[in-house]
Amino acid sequence: MKKSYTAIIVIILIGLVVLVQSLFIVDETNTAIVTRFGEPIKTTQSPGLNFKVPFIDQVRKFEKRLLIFDAPPDSLLTSDKKRLVIDVYARGKIVDPLLFFKTTRNETLASSRAIDIISCELRREIASDLQAEIIKTSREQVMNKVKLEAEPKLREFGIQLIDVRIKRADFPDEIAESIYARMKAERKRKADKERAEAAEIDLTVRSEVDKEAAVIRAKADKEAKIIIGNAEAEAIKILSEAHSQNPEFYNFLRQLETYENSFSSGNSTIIIPENSNILDSFFGSKIISSAFPVAPTTD
Repeated sequence: MKKSYTAIIVIILIGLVVLVQSLFIVDETNTAIVTRFGEPIKTTQSPGLNFKVPFIDQVRKFEKRLLIFDAPPDSLLTSDKKRLVIDVYARGKIVDPLLFFKTTRNETLASSRAIDIISCELRREIASDLQAEIIKTSREQVMNKVKLEAEPKLREFGIQLIDVRIKRADFPDEIAESIYARMKAERKRKADKERAEAAEIDLTVRSEVDKEAAVIRAKADKEAKIIIGNAEAEAIKILSEAHSQNPEFYNFLRQLETYENSFSSGNSTIIIPENSNILDSFFGSKIISSAFPVAPTTD
């Protein structure tokens, strides 16, 4: 009885193993190929549960999604004998899984062959173009030509080439350094030229301003002298008229000016000769004579 239970359990386990080996699942992102003794016998592209002969059939799955073929950067020679470092990648997908399996067996080998084909076509196309054209304008044209030439060759492996793109197209490091140095020197030359032009403009403007300022000052000095001359002439005219109209009053004003000038020097004592008439306007000649009697002269 105990042995029969054991046998049943063993049979169940064997059945489970056989069942598991008979089933495989294909999801939406994969295509499956069933091989028997290494040769493909069936291709399954629809997602879901599928069957195979256990322990004899094997299942190989391949991507339905886009494959990226990323080529390493390569130094290529252009038609004008100049070098460019170009880094490209391509995108493709498996459209014939059976042909893909027969020719490449796996995606790693397929990627290597695709990169070789694309690099070869790229090298051939770059060799027919000028360096400046590739860098500035014709990248899209180059990639379209590479795609056009490489696509039929990849079809032989069951791969449809979607597009080819340049990630980078640049000068080699040693050339790039010399170009950057030349660009830096050119920028410095332009900057020095602009600074010199700015200094020249500044000097011209300053000279014009100084010239205009000198003209304005000269004009102002001239006008000031004219005004002063007119004022002095007017003053002389007024004084002349005052003298002609009232000589005594004019003499009185002149005497006052004399006093003012005398006291403005800081002196508080003035010595006046006895025969001076400077105080006549204030005291009269009689007062002066009594205040300062004249000593009799002796013969």
